[in-house]
Amino acid sequence: MIQATTVLLNMMLALGQPEKPSAAKAEPERVPTSEIRIDSGVVRGLVVGDKKAVHAFKGIPYAAPPVGEGRWKPPQPVSPWQGVRDCFEFGAACPQKMPTLFATIPEMAIRVPESEDCLFLNIWTPAERTSAKLPVLYWIHGGGYVMGAASQPLYDGQELARLGCVVVSINYRLGLFGFLAHPALSKESTDKVSGNYGLLDQIDGLRWVKRNIAAFGGDPNHVTIFGESAGGMSVLCLLAAPEAKGLFHGAISQSPAWMNMAQLRETFPGEETAEQTGQRLLAGSGVPASADARQMRQLDVKALVQAAPAEPGPGAPLRLKPLTLWIGPIVDGHVLTDNPNTLFAAGRQHAVPVIIGNTREEMSLLALGTKFPADEAAYLKQLKDDFGNLAGPVAKMYPAPDGKELKPAIIQLASDLSFVSETRHIARAHAAAGQKTFRYQFSRGSKRGFLQSLGAHHGCELAFLFQRPAARDDDGEMGISRTIGRYWINFAAAGDPNGQGLPAWPAYRLDSEEMVDFAADASILKRHRNDQLDVIERVLRGGAQAGSKKSEK
Repeated sequence: MIQATTVLLNMMLALGQPEKPSAAKAEPERVPTSEIRIDSGVVRGLVVGDKKAVHAFKGIPYAAPPVGEGRWKPPQPVSPWQGVRDCFEFGAACPQKMPTLFATIPEMAIRVPESEDCLFLNIWTPAERTSAKLPVLYWIHGGGYVMGAASQPLYDGQELARLGCVVVSINYRLGLFGFLAHPALSKESTDKVSGNYGLLDQIDGLRWVKRNIAAFGGDPNHVTIFGESAGGMSVLCLLAAPEAKGLFHGAISQSPAWMNMAQLRETFPGEETAEQTGQRLLAGSGVPASADARQMRQLDVKALVQAAPAEPGPGAPLRLKPLTLWIGPIVDGHVLTDNPNTLFAAGRQHAVPVIIGNTREEMSLLALGTKFPADEAAYLKQLKDDFGNLAGPVAKMYPAPDGKELKPAIIQLASDLSFVSETRHIARAHAAAGQKTFRYQFSRGSKRGFLQSLGAHHGCELAFLFQRPAARDDDGEMGISRTIGRYWINFAAAGDPNGQGLPAWPAYRLDSEEMVDFAADASILKRHRNDQLDVIERVLRGGAQAGSKKSEK
């Protein structure tokens, strides 16, 4: 079982080498933007980019600091300020357990302080606009709900905004700060629930956008949420969350993992409830199960960060099960009334257009350091151990004759279990509900270092989406980058990615199941690998709990 922080460490190790010391450079002159009034005060940002084509506003507080009595409570309104607030720098990141190497990886580094006072958002908007109101893309970062921040350079929205949109990125509470469920917290809540504070932050950020984004040139009636990995899962949660209804008009879910989330107080026999998990995690910090909310809020930040469970080290044995997050969104009956997969299957998601997809070799990066079976016999035994009476059908669909194709077969199987099955399930359910749906596969691998050997790994589309592929002098790389960027902006503007000069992207329909494949160019796949995914569907629906109080039909 591969857990979130191990996954992200492997990603960081792969993304690049530590930065080399360089000669000190003169700080470029900062050119402030004009002042903009929002509902909590007046802000100004900076004019950025080589051509000074974008205005960037960083570190705008969208909610009050969730500290002291605000810890483990829904976000509260910002206190207004006097004068002009300079929004030149990113706000603090949520406290998190971070490998030492993290800060040395340029694309993923978090070079800001960490603090519970972390509810900030950032805005990039074109300096010159062809329209008074531009579509808005609202970014939700990944990191397994325990790591990451909107300030990571990989997510810089400057180049995407230059294509003709307003980009917003947000921090939200992570780990135990964002998703701790506990009986004492549920008891004090007016709704008698706990956990999901990170999702409530994301929703509150959307309310801020609705109230304020017009001042930055954005259209509050054309807001699209988009996110990758845990951010993609968050998008699906928001599509199912009653409180998020009407706050966005399109949704893009990139590489969401299988939604096997816990229940607040009711669960399957032998499984922990979310409240029980919270009690167990806090017990490691000396908090008794009978503790009240006041005692819990006296815990210092470091104790809560360190309460995370230990991660498996390199060489951990392979286990072919969907990825499991140790903490994250839960079914609490209020923020999430049921598992999003169940709600989608019942047609109870919000009625907005959706783009959803995954990379071709999702698990090639996430499985780094995992011990693979030595030969075909060991592989077949692994299938028997993990899938029982479904081992035969799985082996037939993912063969590894004589072990020659062992690793590729396992990578594909693991990718389908954790990611591809989820994207197909959601695409089918959304299309069946009569909602406009577009599905994709990203097959173009990275040209960065040894990542070239991993194919289209988890997260490899992000550099293309944010207009910073590794080989920016390569016309093919920049061509795909521009194509995906324009698709996303068209979708935010009109609920449809298609537009002049772009390859046609057909809507996903149950009779044809067409989707776009981003490889050398954008081409069309039909019913792609459905025979394999049908077997995975049987495994997930019959041999694994779906995280719902009742099985999906």
